[in-house]
Amino acid sequence: MHNQLSNEFRSFLMPLEFFYSKNEVKLPEIFPINQDMLPELQNKLLAHKVDMTSTLSKFHNSELYINVIDNEINENYVLRMVVLKTIDGDVPVEFGAIGIDLSRLPDNMIDEINYGRKPLGKLLDDHNVEYISNPRGYFKVKQDELISETLNNPVSCDMYGRCNEITDINGFTIADIVEVLPNF
Repeated sequence: MHNQLSNEFRSFLMPLEFFYSKNEVKLPEIFPINQDMLPELQNKLLAHKVDMTSTLSKFHNSELYINVIDNEINENYVLRMVVLKTIDGDVPVEFGAIGIDLSRLPDNMIDEINYGRKPLGKLLDDHNVEYISNPRGYFKVKQDELISETLNNPVSCDMYGRCNEITDINGFTIADIVEVLPNF
């Protein structure tokens, strides 16, 4: 499986692969797929050019917050593994990993990123940062224990996700994101 991933697709998975490697855990089985192979609901929630925060907030009719599972922070870059949850009901709606280039963002936004409660999409909107969402690929993943526990789904069931890049309006990368949806 992982040997079958192209180098390009592996690079899209970097934030997630970083945390699995850091914790010496084998990455779950990931299979790149075309958008047309996504089930209808997952296609609606993943195949678009807007941020996942607003998409999932609308779908679940609730504001979202992040629960940080693990992170690495240096002066200009944050790597974080998170679960997005609804404020209303505390329901997990996405598991993911993100790498954020802080040098591209306003100082007051960086403070909120470091605090670690608001999703990046919400912060970009709150701080009026113009950005472009660029889905880079879709995948099916056979969830492992970590994803299962985080999203309250049975181990080994297939789930779907996307790799996304958020850029500023000049094309510079703000964030690389790996996003996995629970089974609804």
